[in-house]
Amino acid sequence: MALSYYWSRDEQRKYAEEKLFRYIRDYVFPFHPYYRKVMKEKGIDPERIYTYEDFRKIPITEKADTLADQRAFVLQPKMEGVDYEVEPLPRGKQLAYASKTFFTRYLRDVYGKPRSFKDKVRQTAMYEWLPIHYNFSGGTTGMPSAALYTRRDLDLNVRKVHGMIYTFGWEPDVRTISLFPGVPHVAFFAPVTVQFLVDNGGVCLHTFGGKAIPTERQVIIASMLGFNMICAIPSYFLYWLKTALDLKEKGWIEGIKGIKFAVVAAEPLTDQYRQRFKEYLEELGSPGVKIIEIYGMTETKAGFFECGEKTGAHLNPEFYFWEMLDPETREPVKWGEPGVLVFSHIDWRGTVLLRYWTGDLIQGGMVWEKCPTCGLTVPRIMTPIVRAAKDFTKIKGSTVPLLNFRTALHRVEGLDAFQVVIGKEDERDPLSRDKVTIYACLEEGADEEKVRRGIIDTVKMETEISPDEIVFEDPSSVERRLFERTGLKGDWVVDVREVTITQQAAPPPEVEEEEVAGEPSEEAEEGEEGR
Repeated sequence: MALSYYWSRDEQRKYAEEKLFRYIRDYVFPFHPYYRKVMKEKGIDPERIYTYEDFRKIPITEKADTLADQRAFVLQPKMEGVDYEVEPLPRGKQLAYASKTFFTRYLRDVYGKPRSFKDKVRQTAMYEWLPIHYNFSGGTTGMPSAALYTRRDLDLNVRKVHGMIYTFGWEPDVRTISLFPGVPHVAFFAPVTVQFLVDNGGVCLHTFGGKAIPTERQVIIASMLGFNMICAIPSYFLYWLKTALDLKEKGWIEGIKGIKFAVVAAEPLTDQYRQRFKEYLEELGSPGVKIIEIYGMTETKAGFFECGEKTGAHLNPEFYFWEMLDPETREPVKWGEPGVLVFSHIDWRGTVLLRYWTGDLIQGGMVWEKCPTCGLTVPRIMTPIVRAAKDFTKIKGSTVPLLNFRTALHRVEGLDAFQVVIGKEDERDPLSRDKVTIYACLEEGADEEKVRRGIIDTVKMETEISPDEIVFEDPSSVERRLFERTGLKGDWVVDVREVTITQQAAPPPEVEEEEVAGEPSEEAEEGEEGR
């Protein structure tokens, strides 16, 4: 029996727990090298996991755990070439593959070449166990994080999870242009899987980002062919819209009309960004566009859509078990209270994670009730979402959410691009006082002194920190600072005290096309990929 999204929260939670515990018993413990070893070391008997408290005996999985040996997180029965201590497939499972093979016509001889029945049975088994797709992300660690999918994962789990795209109004006849860079991450493959796996997946043009097809050409194509939906990383999307407005002013295009939805992922989205998208789209001839956010990361193996603007990403309760834990105590928090999101895969093959610590602090909490917009009962995470550790820092003795710098500066009238640099008054002395410098460029016609005062007032209000220095530069200089490290995602806040850089979303530079990278160097396995 499949889970119904109209059941109550308690009914869904009970269903997910029972399915998860069965999955651990029948698949994870026998065939998962890492968790089999951990459960043996901790004395956890999979046959005796009956309650959530029993399940919590399994230790939380950190990113460092997965990077130590990523192959150990892939489900794999014992067979030739598998050197982990796992179990072989049971006899009953092998007989089931043989029976399915006998009645599956497409597994018969291919291109006239005879194959043995044994080879065909092996092909049947490979459908469930052989990874055929990989997602990777580099992240801030420098070590690529991998998520492996089998054909079964794609046909069953991903198809159903991404089928939630219907909730925000998408229909099979929607024509989509995807501006996501062509790199192996969830954000790029979400439109791909919708197009090819979801029933009547619609039309989609994949541009593969600015490096594959120059932005000006993308805009012209969009104006000629007509699309209803745009998918993009927010920073590149803003640059794309600015380019479209520039081409409209030059008379190269009439506009970009007919857009109903803009689906954004991979970076946080502020209200200021959302409003600017709407204004630009209206100027281009598409008023009233819905801005929909996706939450996801490499490790989840899928993305989760909002059903409307600011409704919270609708998490899947059938193929995932969700927890919200206190960032300090790691104990469960109440529904609707802030906490760090933790998830476990249910009924996946390929890469499988239990109690994975995403590091995403959901400040609006997680609610699990009937959604007032779409009517479905699913867990929803409410923005803002920040990194539990990465998005906070100590400045002059105060703990400051780094996202607050962006929120404050986007509100300053007349301010175009900017970068906040947190350093020391004496760069040679790590014990000297903290120094906050803001590099800024003005919008055309803006008054410098008025903008300066606006920066000081709003930053002080949002962060309780006064900037020590404000340096006005020309747009190209500020944009060079923003994008010299990644090429696509702007470094709005740079902390040079510890030689670490905090990456936030920012408008991309208006430079020659080859300088606008279409491939982000960091994906959202750190929680940014699907925000």
